[in-house]
Amino acid sequence: MRRVLIVRLGAIGDALRVLPALRRLRVDRPDLEIGWAVEDWVVPLLRGNPNVDRFHVLERRALRAGGGAALREIRRFAVEIRSAGYDVAVDLQGRLKSGVATRLSGAPLRIGYARRDGSEGNFLFTNRHVRLPDTRENRVQRFLHMMEPLGARPEVVPGDFGVAVDAAARQRAVAWYAAEGRPPIAVYPGSSLHRAAYQRWQPERWAELLARLARAGHASVVFWGPNEEDYVEEIARGAGAACRLAPATSLVDMMAMLGFFRLFVGSNTGAMHMSWLQGVPTVFFPGPAEPRTDAPFGGVPFRALWAGQHFRPRAPRSTQGDCVRAVSVDEAELAVLELIASVGGE
Repeated sequence: MRRVLIVRLGAIGDALRVLPALRRLRVDRPDLEIGWAVEDWVVPLLRGNPNVDRFHVLERRALRAGGGAALREIRRFAVEIRSAGYDVAVDLQGRLKSGVATRLSGAPLRIGYARRDGSEGNFLFTNRHVRLPDTRENRVQRFLHMMEPLGARPEVVPGDFGVAVDAAARQRAVAWYAAEGRPPIAVYPGSSLHRAAYQRWQPERWAELLARLARAGHASVVFWGPNEEDYVEEIARGAGAACRLAPATSLVDMMAMLGFFRLFVGSNTGAMHMSWLQGVPTVFFPGPAEPRTDAPFGGVPFRALWAGQHFRPRAPRSTQGDCVRAVSVDEAELAVLELIASVGGE
C-alpha cells in the first residue's frame, strides 16, 4: 500500500472536516502518497495543503451541463484518477456519486462505510466496509475511523487540525481586520435560501442579539454569501452601528478573515467549520441534527443553540425549522456571553 486516494467531492463543511483525519494519516503514515478527488468549487480552500500530494478535480458545472458534456467530464476524470495507480481508495462521502468515483479509480482496495452508515447503495462500490460505532458521532471522528484501516490512529493530532490558510489571503485579512478595529465577534447567519432556509434564525432576533452584544461592549462583523445580502443588511440595520457587514469575499479570503476573531456565532455552515478549525470558539445553531454530530471537535470551546424538543430524527429536515426558530434571544445571548467569559474574551 503506497498510493491512497481520498474521495470527498463536497460539500465545504464536510471537506474541511476531513482535514484533521488527513493530518493524522500524514503523521502516522508518512510513507503514503495521498491524492484527493474533489469538486472544483471546494478545492480552492484545500490547495497548498501539505498533507495532500495531488488533487483530482471534478468540474461540477460540466456534470450539470448534461448529455455529452457530463460524459466527457466523467471520462476525463476517470482516466486521470485511474492513471495515477492508486492502491487504495477511501470513500468518505458515502453516496452514489462518490461510490462511482471510488470504483472508477481502479484501486484494488476500496474502503467505504458499512451498509447502514452510507446511503444510495454506496456500499456496493467498495470492498472493505467500516462499521461506525455510533452513527451520529461527530463527523471528524467518523473520518478518523475511516483512516484506521490505513494504520492511522482515530484521534486528532494535538493542536493541529491540518488547516492550511493561503498566505496571500492571510496578509489581506491582517490588513482588513486591523482597519476594522479588530472587532471580537464574527457572525454568519445565512444558509442556502433554496436548500436550507430552515437553518435560518429570524433576522429580527439576530438584530436584537447583536444589539445586546454591542451594548455589552462586543462589536461584530456579519459575513454573507450568494443571495444573502438582503437578509444580512436587514440584520445589520437593526443591530446598530457596532455591527458591520463584511465585504463580498471569496471562500479563501473568508476563511483567512474568520481566523482572526475571538468568537464565531452562526448557522451550521461551512463558515462555522472554517472558524473552529482555526481554533475560534464557536456558538452555533445545529438545526435539525444532533449537536454532537456537527459540533467543533478536538477541545475547541463551543455552545450549541438548539431547540431539541422539536427534533425528529426520521422526519425531513425541511419540516424541522423550529429547531432553530424556537431558540430565544435570551438563550443566545447567555450562550455567547458565557463562552466569551469562559475563554477570557474582553
